[in-house]
Amino acid sequence: MARTRSTTAVKAALRERVKELTCLYGMAQHSADPARTLDAVLDNIARSLPAAWRFPGAARGRIELDGRRFESPDFDACAVTQEAAIRIRGRLRGRVCVGYRPGGRTGRIRAFLPEEQRLLDEAARQLSLIVERREVQAEQEAIRARLHQADRLATIGQMASGMAHELNEPLGSILGFAQLIGKTKRLPPQARADLRKIEAAALHARDIIRKLMLFARGGSGCRARVDLNRLIEEAASLWTIRGEEEHVRTVCELDPAQPAIWADPGQMKQVLVNLAVNAIQAMPDGGTLRIATRRDGAWTEMTVSDSGGGIPEATKPRLFDPFFTTKEVNEGVGLGLSVVHGIVAGHGGTIGVERSPAGGALFRVRLSADGPAAQEAP
Repeated sequence: MARTRSTTAVKAALRERVKELTCLYGMAQHSADPARTLDAVLDNIARSLPAAWRFPGAARGRIELDGRRFESPDFDACAVTQEAAIRIRGRLRGRVCVGYRPGGRTGRIRAFLPEEQRLLDEAARQLSLIVERREVQAEQEAIRARLHQADRLATIGQMASGMAHELNEPLGSILGFAQLIGKTKRLPPQARADLRKIEAAALHARDIIRKLMLFARGGSGCRARVDLNRLIEEAASLWTIRGEEEHVRTVCELDPAQPAIWADPGQMKQVLVNLAVNAIQAMPDGGTLRIATRRDGAWTEMTVSDSGGGIPEATKPRLFDPFFTTKEVNEGVGLGLSVVHGIVAGHGGTIGVERSPAGGALFRVRLSADGPAAQEAP
């Protein structure tokens, strides 16, 4: 009789062990498919985890990670639960829980088996590894994308520099001779009008070449301590009149505790003006241009946002590419944001775009108060 009970206990223990191993194997299987998103992996694990507990029909699972929840149906109805912390790179990021709904044999449960808590602890450890692995992969892909983008921009910059030098001389001749002819007396009115058009076109081309040179050079310019709030207030006059014509209202929300930054004031003004003008162009029916600054530790953050139609997701990866533009012909050549990107990168900062609270685009510029040598922008 004792041998029968012993055999039964061994078989029960083996069944539990098989369930535990099956559970952990299932977690590995769920995470092994690269086509599945992390959310899908966590949702599948939360639903399959209870199968390893004593009463799988009454058990429910839940995974909480960074404020997001993935759980079996009716988890909130559980009368008794157990949990384990999910720690990633030493930081508490969430927890994994298993609980029992009341009723039947589960109504008498007051505590889980020690083996179940150990399994839950191991599940939490595996979940930490799964999440960390996915995050590391995402970081590596982002780094590869940035390196690829930097290589492309460097190549285009070299080409742009060569083009600018080649075009500068003939363009200068066109402009010079047009101005010289304009001084001729008794020039027919139509010829004088045509000369003005030639001069205007040449000046426009020269401005494009200037932007090309700035993009290709990517230099630091003349740097000094710059009060970004004051620069914004001074530069606002450069787009205010145009904004009023387009029925665009400018709102500045400037943090008075904002520290001065080490930067080229002329280049920072160009960044600001380019972003502001782009925002105005994105609101043909009027709206609000919002410029804000804030301090974020050792970093200065400036945001320029609009209430326009926003930027399509498919466009965002190419937004800072030279000569890429969504504007109509004669409205832009696609150098403005490339120049902005080059200036910000040259100052050791970062620039990104996201959806604004008003539904339009929000450009976020982050710069170190101590310049590019201080630290790497996150």
